Amino acid sequence: MVGLLKMKSFLAAFLVSALVVGGVQPVAACVGKTLVIGAKGTPQQELLAEMLAILIAERTGTSVKVVKFDDTAATHAALMKAELDLYVEYTGVGQLDVLKGETLTDSTALYQAVKERYNQELNLVWLDPLGFEEPRVVPEGTPAQAAPVVRKDTLKKFPALARLINKLGGALSPETMRGLEARLAGEGAREVARSFLKGGRYI
Repeated sequence: MVGLLKMKSFLAAFLVSALVVGGVQPVAACVGKTLVIGAKGTPQQELLAEMLAILIAERTGTSVKVVKFDDTAATHAALMKAELDLYVEYTGVGQLDVLKGETLTDSTALYQAVKERYNQELNLVWLDPLGFEEPRVVPEGTPAQAAPVVRKDTLKKFPALARLINKLGGALSPETMRGLEARLAGEGAREVARSFLKGGRYI
């Protein structure tokens, strides 16, 4: 009987330890830090920024702030100065406006090109594309996949961040994005973003 009680006590202690290590520790590791996400002044950008902010805040307990900018130049400059931690950029914009590179019409080659140069030259990391292209932001014929761009030092502070955000990789098809943007005419960006995340069981 004594041996059985000891075994039960050991199992109970083990389960509590497992829950603490597996559930609480990742959240506690982010508490007290604030992430800043940029939005480039369009309804689509505000929607995507709010989507990332809600996902990160609810899944990690991290405080998240969304800051709006007028254009790509201002948003990218803020990211480089560490005034931002991340924002959603478009591959064609990164290649042409930021890197001043040549036009690439193959979407996969373009994504790899900007990903490599941002990493090597700017210490910025392109995460997985969200699943849609935005032709309105680039010259005709240039692919423009939307994807989050994050500072390397931010990923060091938040080791699980990339994997969490990449859960949205491919989640926003062109049709889905058009539907979400249409809803912005009558709903706030934060409400639309939360509805999408809940519907997809991301939060």
